[in-house]
This record gives sequence, structure tokens and C-alpha cells, in this order.
Amino acid sequence: MSSSFVKIVTGRSVYSISFLLIFMLVAPLAFFTEYEWLDSVAWCMATILGFFIFATGVITLKEAKDSPTWPKAEARLISSSLTWHTSNGSKRYAPKIHCQFRVGEQDYSGTEYDFSASYTKKSEAEEKLKLVKAMQPFWVFYKPGDPSVNVIQPGIHSVHFARMVIGAVGTVVSILSWAGVIKYF
Repeated sequence: MSSSFVKIVTGRSVYSISFLLIFMLVAPLAFFTEYEWLDSVAWCMATILGFFIFATGVITLKEAKDSPTWPKAEARLISSSLTWHTSNGSKRYAPKIHCQFRVGEQDYSGTEYDFSASYTKKSEAEEKLKLVKAMQPFWVFYKPGDPSVNVIQPGIHSVHFARMVIGAVGTVVSILSWAGVIKYF
């Protein structure tokens, strides 16, 4: 699989951000107007988005599976704090970590504790921050060939499977809606 395709699908590219911004404009316009061609564009974009979410689950699952065997580099912790956001009425907490490490002659930044670091309990996220601050030495596992993909705590987590399910459902529902099998009005 091409590395530029993987970067776009997993949101590690400016193109994926551009796609989301355009979709955020097209989807409401399609819903609130009577243009059938705009409905088709929106359903097509929703299908692509569902595929991207599914593919992100597959790609990050493979990365997570491989990550314990990745090379590691000693890193320097730059900052760490706790962030939060709300989703469906529940508050989720995530450790925000910024570190730097060197591979060869190139410096890289790391921000991932693991591939799914978001918690419903504030105490769980705070515990991850304490673990990071206590690590001596502080190691970062990095993807061979692309050290910009790196993680402090390697391994598989449930978020990969959730992405695949959500992406698959989103893709199927979008295709069925676009084809007129599922009708909304």
C-alpha cells in the first residue's frame, strides 16, 4: 500500500483534513436543499469517509500489532498535560504528551501514549501521565521507515476494532442510502 495513500486515509495528511472540511460543507447543504446531484455528492463523500474510517482501523491495527517489535529510541519529554472533550454527553480524558527523539540525524516529535489513549475516567488518564513522567529512561517505539509514526506504549487496543465496525457500517449505510434502498423522507 502506498505510503501517501496510508497518510491520507489515516488523517496524517493535509488532504484528509481538506476532505473533512469540504464534507462538513457539502453534507448540510445536501440536507437542506433540493438538489439531487448534491445529495449524490454527499452520499459519495460519506461512503468515502466510512471507507477511510474502516481503513484507518485496519492500518492502525496492523501498526499496533507490529509496534512492540519496532525499534525504540530514547526520548526527551517536552511537556505533558491532560486534555478532555465531550462526546455524546460523556466527558473523555486523554493524556497530551509531547516528546522529542532522534533517529539517525533526524529529530522527530512524539505525541501518542498508545494508539487509543482516551479514557472516561480522569484518574485513568492521570495515571498514564504519571507513568510517562516516571519513565527513566523514556523510550519511544517508532515505525521503521516512518519514525513520525511512534508510540510510547505499544500494543493493540479496542479502538482499532471500533473503527472497523463504525467504518463498515458507515460505508454500507451510505451506499444503501445513495442507491435509494434506505429512504429518509
